[in-house]
Amino acid sequence: MAGSPVAVQEPVAASAEVGAAPPPASTVLRHPLRRLWLQTHLYLGLVVGGLFVLVSLTGSLLVFYKAIDGWLNPDLLRSRSAGESRPLNDIVAAARAARPNGGGLEHIRLPDHPDDTVLVWYTIPTHDPEEPRWIEVRIDPATAEVLSPGREWGGTLVSFIYELHESLLIDKPGQTIVGFLGLFLLVSVGTGLYLWWPSLGRLRQAFSCKPGRSVIRWHYDLHKLSGFYSAIILAVLAFTGVYLEFSEYVVPLVRIFSPVQEFPKKGDLRSSPPAPGAPALSAEQAVARAREIVPEGELKFLSVPDHPEGVFRIGLRQPGEVRESGGQSQVWLDQYSGAVLKVRDWRNFTAGDTFLAWLFPLHNGEAFGLAGRWIVFASGVIPLVLYVTGLRMWWLKRRAHQRQRAGTVASVAQERFAHD
Repeated sequence: MAGSPVAVQEPVAASAEVGAAPPPASTVLRHPLRRLWLQTHLYLGLVVGGLFVLVSLTGSLLVFYKAIDGWLNPDLLRSRSAGESRPLNDIVAAARAARPNGGGLEHIRLPDHPDDTVLVWYTIPTHDPEEPRWIEVRIDPATAEVLSPGREWGGTLVSFIYELHESLLIDKPGQTIVGFLGLFLLVSVGTGLYLWWPSLGRLRQAFSCKPGRSVIRWHYDLHKLSGFYSAIILAVLAFTGVYLEFSEYVVPLVRIFSPVQEFPKKGDLRSSPPAPGAPALSAEQAVARAREIVPEGELKFLSVPDHPEGVFRIGLRQPGEVRESGGQSQVWLDQYSGAVLKVRDWRNFTAGDTFLAWLFPLHNGEAFGLAGRWIVFASGVIPLVLYVTGLRMWWLKRRAHQRQRAGTVASVAQERFAHD
């Protein structure tokens, strides 16, 4: 059914209108467990198949969310001026000046392309300390001009789609639901493959589509072939999605096999009290200090101190890093002394660190460049095909069985009438 690679079984028709002959019983239920997998596969599709489709289609759109947002808002996401970027200190000063009332400056993301704008994120506290409001501001790197008064996360089309994909618009409960959807999708893929798995004498039939057959057979062939050829990709997307929603459970499992570096939480690292009159480092000085630790790193983002105990966090991308859009190498610095408080260096990642670093780029396709993104984009449509074909098969067979039962009842009634 939806989100799974194969049909529940060889299609069985009970009427001449549907037209498919029933297969031998041995191919339908080879042993008792097959009925369990059959029912599991069927009811997962019927019950949560629509949610599989919703999450998958929104995921397809998010593969190119930056391009979509840029197309919808060219005045905000494209630099209005030609020429080189202003010094980093000027951009940081503009970001600090644009801070909304009561808001905190979270981080500054540098452009990925020459004509992109600088992205600045702020947070505004709410009644829930773990759920602040996020405000986005764009700055023209060529002029350090603020291009917008601020867009709140969730208030734009792209962020709406993102929230729908990640949490079904119901925050933490929705994230839990989406995480379980990923687990259900893995089960659906596994049971579908099991039900499809052919015997040696039927390999050719399993990998082919038979033209000119009944409607239900056509749906079956499309369901099984779409599912089989996308099974690995769907399983990868499901597993990586489970990690993104349930990382607090996945990381400890990874640690069983390999060490994983702890990622410091906000507030874990603090700057030491400065000497009297000692100035804080500028953003440019902090980046220069970070590049002493990671000399080949390309600056991707930075977080600047927002209070006396705050620290610099510098994100850099080194050659060989799997993520294109963000730095997986990061350096945390004391804002006064420039002392290195913590380093995450891609070159020193453990096997566990590397495994986890691959999961998000696999989920959105960027691990394999533009081709990978297009593959993930197309794969997001597959659950729709599986859902429609699976639902159609179920409905056709259900209707055929109802007609068969009605015909049987009518025959019995006629026979009784004749005897009377």
